[in-house]
Amino acid sequence: MKKFGIVRDIDDLEQKAVLDGWEIDTNDYYKKGSDFVFLSKREISVAFNTFNGRFFITNNETKNFIGTDQSISLKKEVWYKEILKIVYKEIPERFKTKKEFSRQLNPLKS
Repeated sequence: MKKFGIVRDIDDLEQKAVLDGWEIDTNDYYKKGSDFVFLSKREISVAFNTFNGRFFITNNETKNFIGTDQSISLKKEVWYKEILKIVYKEIPERFKTKKEFSRQLNPLKS
């Protein structure tokens, strides 16, 4: 099972989103100093907080709330996995925890 955990930096996130066919709105992030960027694709919109890694998903047609980064019931949905791949870096299986993976990326911070 894939594990995700490290929040992508904004440049990486933008590139990944565009490559995966998502529209990304970074106006508030760059022009207003907001922590949020907005992703959309087909019937889904995602408000992603670049500071803390949280995200919130809504249906574009109904404007109903669908879920968050904490929605365990959505983890098997293909579109949900797609969102995870865009906003977080995958933790390789050789690392047991997010903390262990972070240490490998930033050895001086240990």
